[in-house]
Amino acid sequence: MGKSVRKLKRGRETIAFPARKNGKVADQIMQAWNKGFAAGARKQREQDIEQVMKWLGSLEEIPGIGEKRAWEIRRHFLNFFGNGRERDER
Repeated sequence: MGKSVRKLKRGRETIAFPARKNGKVADQIMQAWNKGFAAGARKQREQDIEQVMKWLGSLEEIPGIGEKRAWEIRRHFLNFFGNGRERDER
């Protein structure tokens, strides 16, 4: 879902809005729609981060990966994403 949110922010994609009417009610519906979409995206991002952290925490369980190699993998992964590479979320 993170990729979709970035595309929406850049204006490349639009989401299907269920009610396209003029007036105050449509504005309120659109605000609620956007708020719900943002909340869903935030929840998905939190779950994704939780999954990645579980995966990084269980590297030693993979045959052939010891404590030292697992630490190097974690360090590389966190350095890569910690420096903001391939990430444009603000």
